[in-house]
Amino acid sequence: MPAEPQPVVRAAVPADAERVAAIFAHYVATSVATFEEVAPTAADWRQRLAERAAGNLPFLVAEDGGSVCGYAYASPWRPKPAYRYTVEDSVFLSPG
Repeated sequence: MPAEPQPVVRAAVPADAERVAAIFAHYVATSVATFEEVAPTAADWRQRLAERAAGNLPFLVAEDGGSVCGYAYASPWRPKPAYRYTVEDSVFLSPG
């Protein structure tokens, strides 16, 4: 029996923003986990991706069968100098 294909984790690219936005929007609409009241648009996610890249912080996506099924990224925790090495991580998976 052949092994099942494994999800692939890779660096996010701007083209992933639509799928990332859709995954996140599900959690905005169905939970309080995001602390957001309005789901960010794909354009907002492209901006966030650019900000992470500029700060040398990771933004990764997981693909299963060629489709983005989850993502993870790190954000600066606080702007104060003493926190410069401290990040908050976020991980979201497609509800399916």
